[in-house]
Amino acid sequence: MSHAEAHPATFPIDLSDIDFLTGDRTEQYREIRDAGAALPLDLGPGYPTWVVSRYSDVREILRLPEGRMQPLGTASPPWLEGPALDRFRANLVQIDEPDHSRLRTVVGPMFIPRRVEQFRQFATESVRRAIADVMSQDCSVDAVQSLAVAIPRGVICRLLGIAEDDWERLTANQHTFLQIFSPTPLDSAQLAALNHITRFYLDYFDEFLTSRPAEQHSPFVQLLLEAERSGDLSHLEVLSLMHTILDAGYETTRTSISNLVEILAQQPDVLDQLRADPDLVPGAVEELLRFRTPLHVRERYLVEEFRTSDGTVLPAGARALVLLSAANRDPDTFVEPDILDLQRVNAKAHVAFGGGMHHCLGAPIARIQLQETIRGLINTFESIELRKPGQRFPDLIFPALISLPVTLHPLKTR
Repeated sequence: MSHAEAHPATFPIDLSDIDFLTGDRTEQYREIRDAGAALPLDLGPGYPTWVVSRYSDVREILRLPEGRMQPLGTASPPWLEGPALDRFRANLVQIDEPDHSRLRTVVGPMFIPRRVEQFRQFATESVRRAIADVMSQDCSVDAVQSLAVAIPRGVICRLLGIAEDDWERLTANQHTFLQIFSPTPLDSAQLAALNHITRFYLDYFDEFLTSRPAEQHSPFVQLLLEAERSGDLSHLEVLSLMHTILDAGYETTRTSISNLVEILAQQPDVLDQLRADPDLVPGAVEELLRFRTPLHVRERYLVEEFRTSDGTVLPAGARALVLLSAANRDPDTFVEPDILDLQRVNAKAHVAFGGGMHHCLGAPIARIQLQETIRGLINTFESIELRKPGQRFPDLIFPALISLPVTLHPLKTR
């Protein structure tokens, strides 16, 4: 995304500072929370912007039934054009009512927990293959590429029915596409790159759909094609939904798996606790998502005036940038929030998957993949050693690890 410039008199930190963007952010988020429930942020001409960081306010804004992803009277950011504009206007993640509910009604039944449980076997197999690949490399690997990129492949490829041989070219430039979510204008070079990668994705899925008869596609794709035939979806919406599964299903899961491995290397006792009591795994996933949230910022436009927990009034029409990661470390909600507690009773109250009508549809699949990743690691490796610190992409919204050199030490055979 474009760097945000905050006026020093009204905002406590520089959101464009490279050390902040690539660093831990714990102290900076604490400073923002302590400065006020909602702070004005100067992003230049346009809608008044407020940064909201405390849990109770973040949760309430996410759940506002009248909360919008775009300002009233608009359907997309004014700086988008070409393929990126087409893709944005058909994007389940970003569109408002009534189109959001229409799209979600079509695909929602595929993502209820009971139905996605069938994908656990594919997640388990993906983890098994990734770990086997790690073992073949003498257990010294870049965990981002060897684990975090590899593990979502089996589930997403099975869900969409795409060939795993296409995985590398589909994910190689994924971060370029994420600029579509920028809350600030893109320059001409950024927009050109975004349009290029968006055109690639739309063309890929269009060609994929015509490569075989409808009945030979996966159940999910067949569902989309039937909705197109019945008039419930446009062709562009079918292409967009397929790409959304790839985009959203890959990006946050990859980041979460990378974060997981980094935490297990930094806190070796966590690996020991999970191995000693595997029943902790589901709750540990929730705590890991709270402790190191993959997606840091969501955006909402307020239809009505909103009063925060400290009495700050955000006017109708204002843009709220809600800091999910800061909210997940709010001490008013989570006791000792900067400690990873595998038995935290309210860990699942985190807002890592957003909330309200735009709550992440793929959350059940993400949870399954993280659970199976943990199980694979605790059953195979004694410890994980960082060979050098991981590197993060300098992005306010998606600060994903781009490299994490580790050595994984196998369990000793008895």
